[in-house]
Amino acid sequence: MASDLPRIAFAGLGAMGYGMASRLVKSGYPVTGFDVYQPSLDRFTKENKGASAAKTPREAAQGALFLIVMVATSTQATPLLFEPHTGAVAGLRENATIIICSTVAPAYITNEIQNLLKEKSRSDIRLIDAPVSGGSSRAAEGSLSVFASGEKPHLEHARKILETLSAPGKLYELGELGNGSKAKLIHQVFAGVNIAMTSEAMGLAALTGWDTREAYGYLKDGRGGSWMFGHRGGYMLQKESERGSYSAVTIIAKDVVSSFYPPLPSTISKL
Repeated sequence: MASDLPRIAFAGLGAMGYGMASRLVKSGYPVTGFDVYQPSLDRFTKENKGASAAKTPREAAQGALFLIVMVATSTQATPLLFEPHTGAVAGLRENATIIICSTVAPAYITNEIQNLLKEKSRSDIRLIDAPVSGGSSRAAEGSLSVFASGEKPHLEHARKILETLSAPGKLYELGELGNGSKAKLIHQVFAGVNIAMTSEAMGLAALTGWDTREAYGYLKDGRGGSWMFGHRGGYMLQKESERGSYSAVTIIAKDVVSSFYPPLPSTISKL
């Protein structure tokens, strides 16, 4: 029953976050959503029976046992959590859990967030680093890859929620806090390289006069193919009228370069 499940505050209802939050509602969790974009909040409550929306992060977190953060950057996450008048941390119950699903630098989790929690006298809060991968459709299906790290009892405490969001066998428990973000950022380097090479390969096919649809069908099944080529290459062939909502290239560029510490080798950063 829904009443047996803990209340979750969910901050960040973008392409990925919306699907994740909706998945949790459909799985019976009472979820209060927050986003700076009002139409996303309106859609969330309209399309998900039983979901609620809040005007501020603190209102969303009031009395919640779990807070999931799925905003784009650490610059967005810090005020969401710690802003003096509207920050979520002050609204959370004692011994609540914050799950950071955003792709951010590992040091942001292990240093900045932990230090700010101590400054705010909220060392009682459990902190989990759990960035995700898989795209908006898999977010809605609950079939993401989740790179989870943190203290073992904290991960165990959040296991059912993390399993609800992840595909079978795709909840990776990676040890100490920060390891999840390290794994996700390395994963994003691979993804970013594949996206760049997908564009180059399809452009080269067009330049040689090879029918791009035929080239795509052949290349995606060849030894040099990849999941990212099959996924993004298909988008490139769609007519504008057929296109839906896709991940912005700027997001993976942020993940590959801006979020990584120490700085990436110059060859990778130029991609």
